[in-house]
Amino acid sequence: MTQRPITALVALLLTLGLALSSAPTRAQDAPPPDGTLVEITLLHATDRSLYYAITYWSDGLRVTGYLGRPRGLGPFPAIIHNRGGYDEIGALTGAELAVYVEAGYVAVASQYRGNAGGEGQEDFGGEDVHDVLNLLPLLRTLPYVDMDRVGMFGGSRGGMMTYIALKELTLAGQSEAIKAAVTRGGISDLFAWDRERGGTLANILWRPLIGATPTEAPQLFEARSAVYWPELIRAPLLMLHGQADREVSVQQTLELAAAFEQIGVVPRYLLYPNGDHPLTRYKGGYPDALDWFALYLGGDGIDRSYELHEYQIVAVQTWFLARQYQ
Repeated sequence: MTQRPITALVALLLTLGLALSSAPTRAQDAPPPDGTLVEITLLHATDRSLYYAITYWSDGLRVTGYLGRPRGLGPFPAIIHNRGGYDEIGALTGAELAVYVEAGYVAVASQYRGNAGGEGQEDFGGEDVHDVLNLLPLLRTLPYVDMDRVGMFGGSRGGMMTYIALKELTLAGQSEAIKAAVTRGGISDLFAWDRERGGTLANILWRPLIGATPTEAPQLFEARSAVYWPELIRAPLLMLHGQADREVSVQQTLELAAAFEQIGVVPRYLLYPNGDHPLTRYKGGYPDALDWFALYLGGDGIDRSYELHEYQIVAVQTWFLARQYQ
């Protein structure tokens, strides 16, 4: 007669035990906060700098990228670098960060979700913009970063990502998070870019990544085109563009400059005679970009000009480019 209540008690305890043990399991399944580093691996070290491959959390996805920093305690100003292209086209090699790091900035860049071993699927300026924005909380975890001096650079598609990231920060009431921005050959109007490319992007880019063409879903393309919302770009912005750019017409920058003028904002842009898309003849436009960042992220008396650090920049870039062929 005593076995029945004992059995019932054991069953009750087992039931409670299962319930209690399941709660932490569910909590453990939740991903860490956005920007949390999953993995960081040292790739290259010099007597003045350190470069890492990183994986970090963004919207519950493990996204890959690169991080570079000067040696020392800091705190250092920082630059978020936004890559161009999509998929393997324009994928980061790590060399992109040298221009900032060797000049004295912490630098970080994302491959965007779904690329270079990262989880998820990029959507060309949609949810993957969060992969850019989530680099801000990542930087915030690094004790050697001065979060009051963070800038952003983007070339081509990365220029578009920069515009959208600045818009999203404004909408979130955080426009001060980025103190200065630079774009190079940036895409500011996807409708115009589609026309520039003769409608060839429909099955190569639009449908695979965005899910529709400009005609089929114009609202998706307006949301990615800064010419429709220049008032939402609040950070001091310098736009660089080569006049012989055959990938993204210089008209993209001129059109955005005109949009700024219409709302009473004086646009800042530099046009480079015979300059191609990456501004090859002009050292990528980086001398002007670093001068711009110095205006807004400087103030500590340190010379972070391209000219002063060109030898170290080229040396690190050469190391990373050689690494690709090892």
